[in-house]
Amino acid sequence: MSMITALSELMERKGYSQPQVARAIGKSNATVSTYLRGIYAGDVAKIDELVQNFITRETERDRTVRIVPRYIPTLTSRKGLEVIRMAHLDGEINVIYGDAGLGKTMILREYAAQHKDAILIEADPGYTARVVLEELCSRLGLSKRGNMHELSEACIDALRDSGRLLMVDEAENLPYRALETLRRIHDKAGIGIVLAGMPRLIINLKGKRGEYKQLYSRVGLALCLGDALPQEDIAAIATSMLPDASEKEVSDALFRHSHGNARRLFKLVRGVSRYSTISGQAVSAGAVRKFAEMLIN
Repeated sequence: MSMITALSELMERKGYSQPQVARAIGKSNATVSTYLRGIYAGDVAKIDELVQNFITRETERDRTVRIVPRYIPTLTSRKGLEVIRMAHLDGEINVIYGDAGLGKTMILREYAAQHKDAILIEADPGYTARVVLEELCSRLGLSKRGNMHELSEACIDALRDSGRLLMVDEAENLPYRALETLRRIHDKAGIGIVLAGMPRLIINLKGKRGEYKQLYSRVGLALCLGDALPQEDIAAIATSMLPDASEKEVSDALFRHSHGNARRLFKLVRGVSRYSTISGQAVSAGAVRKFAEMLIN
């Protein structure tokens, strides 16, 4: 079978377009087009090599079970959902904080998926008070034109007595002015707000010298997830992705080498699962240990 035929069959089977293939092999759309028609005037052997690498990669990917992290009801995640629900029903400002990789984002996304009246904003280090207002306006279908006061008032008018919930993930990235803007929206619109982030979020809310009392005094509940998930949670998450994780030796190894971190656990499970598929060997505690040695702590 020629490379052109093999590529055409792959594209048809997986629904890939010429631009997708072009990006995958690092060539232009025009190059792929002429290659598929058999009229490419350049170095055909070089394109054949790139196409072969692409087909091999796709074939190996098909053989590997795709593991995608998803929400799993655990003791920790249920606590998180309860804190979010209380903020929603009571119109409070609640906080969820803890180290990276404990599932804060997954909890917020799950709540947003279950409750269409909840708004989820995922902040980043570039989020100023204005960016927060513009993002909220966008979610509410409002114009993003105007000064800060106009944007804030528009959001308040749209949310007042709505009973809706605003959740902000990675809220530790928000500067004080942005946090104050959210506090003002909460006070005037009467909606619940959930802020989730790293432990420094609490310091940002209080101020280094406790000077932000007006802001922190609005916080109703603050749920600390700590720095590691309990073994029960790790076992439940691992088993949902990898059936072999139900075996005690494998489960214990995954907990020990994941350090109670869901993100590190996902990397471990994905790695040992791929190794098992390629090698044809069952997942073992030894495989978990060997793969863990390659992960950055």
